[in-house]
Amino acid sequence: MLNLSEKINYCLKIDNTRQKGIAIYLAVTIMTIIMMVALGVSLLSVNQLKRLNEIGASVVAFAAAETGIEWALLNVTDPGYSSGVVTLSNGSTYELFSSNCGILLCVRSVGTYKNTRRAIMIQQ
Repeated sequence: MLNLSEKINYCLKIDNTRQKGIAIYLAVTIMTIIMMVALGVSLLSVNQLKRLNEIGASVVAFAAAETGIEWALLNVTDPGYSSGVVTLSNGSTYELFSSNCGILLCVRSVGTYKNTRRAIMIQQ
């Protein structure tokens, strides 16, 4: 006579010899999914860190351009003036260009820091 588990196995036609590797298969599948999610999150994090670094360089480049404008407001009075590249103490640079905009004098300052360029233009 068959015991209860043998009767259930017989009714459901469960073959225990075929199911011995299912635990390993499920574990590997779940670990693969978890690893793919972790790699995706780390890739997004690295991209965000790069963008934050670029934003910081952009702020420094803008400050360098603003420094050039401040200097120009004090010193530039003629159209056609170009300062050449001026290097500041933090490694950023600015370059001034002046032109005649009708009756006004236009001054453009381009600040550069770590391959990031920002420009400001004023009319006086």
